[in-house]
Amino acid sequence: MDVIEPPALLTDGTVEGAAVEFQARVPPSGQLTVCSGRQSIGLHESMAGRLVTVWADLRSVHVSLDGHVMRTVASRLRPEDLQHLAMRGARSAGPPPAKPALRRRNGIPVLPEGGAVEVERSVTKDGRVTIAGRPHLVGFAWAGRKVTLRLDGHLMHAITDNALIGTWPCPVSTDRLAGIHGARTPSTPLPPPPLPAGSLRAQRKVHATGRIMVGGQRIKLGPRHRGKVVTVVIEDTHLRVLHGDEEIAVRPRRDLTPITRLHVTGAGVNPRSRQASPNDKTSSKS
Repeated sequence: MDVIEPPALLTDGTVEGAAVEFQARVPPSGQLTVCSGRQSIGLHESMAGRLVTVWADLRSVHVSLDGHVMRTVASRLRPEDLQHLAMRGARSAGPPPAKPALRRRNGIPVLPEGGAVEVERSVTKDGRVTIAGRPHLVGFAWAGRKVTLRLDGHLMHAITDNALIGTWPCPVSTDRLAGIHGARTPSTPLPPPPLPAGSLRAQRKVHATGRIMVGGQRIKLGPRHRGKVVTVVIEDTHLRVLHGDEEIAVRPRRDLTPITRLHVTGAGVNPRSRQASPNDKTSSKS
């Protein structure tokens, strides 16, 4: 490991296991050694000869180039490994440059509370990203951009510039989420989805079974949503279900006939929250 920073030993007051940071040059193989015999990180061979910054603690290792985080992986380092790095010239580090990697239990990544993970991917010139070894179309408009993908086993959301740019059925099952390359813990709420201009919206209260009905179509949301009042965004081919600013489901629209029942009233619904709309009908049909 080619450490460039001059020696700077940790002081006696440093907390055991505190983060360290150092610079290293990527070898021709692209396999960057963080701590010999303990952890290395594979980078693309095109990175050979480049000078990168490594930030490491007991949970995460981040590799940055020119101020941009390229890789985040779970740390396999022990407190004595961090001390060893400090003795070899690593300096005491500041705040982490990116969100932490997933926590591990007995060496196995575990899902955070809420069951969602985030990964960063670069969009190819064909508008695709790769998740768990399989390509997924995000859109040609985002070619060359980096997007954040949030997956919860049911839906996959694409985020860029703090805006939700797309939602699809999740291509990875819940039990495999923690093993996705580069998976980390989400630290911010999901951005609100943009609503199409003039889009029609309907309110529904989730039944005790975790289902709602819109236009004669039953949508299963799950028992954890029962009792909630949700908003259904009615698009040409899809129905999007929101609770507040959170998108909780997307379903193909099976019946394209007009939907007349747009508002729901009853226990738990404040009639004053209803807004007058020329499309608001009193029909009891869905």
